[in-house]
Amino acid sequence: MTSAIAPRLRVQPWRDPRLLLGVLLVLGSAVGGARLVASYDDSERFWMLRSDVAAGDPVTREALTVTDVRIDGATAAGYLRADQEFPAELGELVWAHDLAAGALLAETALQPDATSGGVELPLAVTSGAFPSDLARGDHVDVWVGPGPGGDAGAEAVRVLEASTVLDAGSTGAGGEGALGRTVLVDAGDVPLDGDDLGTVSAGHVTLVRVP
Repeated sequence: MTSAIAPRLRVQPWRDPRLLLGVLLVLGSAVGGARLVASYDDSERFWMLRSDVAAGDPVTREALTVTDVRIDGATAAGYLRADQEFPAELGELVWAHDLAAGALLAETALQPDATSGGVELPLAVTSGAFPSDLARGDHVDVWVGPGPGGDAGAEAVRVLEASTVLDAGSTGAGGEGALGRTVLVDAGDVPLDGDDLGTVSAGHVTLVRVP
């Protein structure tokens, strides 16, 4: 008597759920790895502040470091990459404003050192004729109007534009009244003759802070 042998159930390997799951996991890892590598490829090296800096202080290499950052093109345009040249030698630059450690270095954070050249002009300024928080490194327009005993109908004239404040002085350090001060500004290359200086010294000086 012959017995029939039941045929074995054959499972095709490519239909095995475990195999399919493994393939999906491998593909997912490959895609994720490719995206991660691509994100690293998109990063660029930028200058960053290693320590806090104050407006008017000299720019030094010790205050700077380099970091890898991934930012979009529009935002990156305002910051200095590590492969870019500075607008001048570090010894000729000062900080335009206070910055905290960890900040990326913006092009607007650097300005020429006014003390390395140009004309320094002291201005006697009365209380209320300058910003109360005026500080070294600020930029001001210098306006001069009629002083005591002058022609009250005369218009004020701007004698200097966007001058850098070299020394903001201190309360009671000059000018008229107890709260006046003497502010030292950089006159740059603007030619000031005797008449101009006479107008400044005899007139009422007003400092208007500008960007």
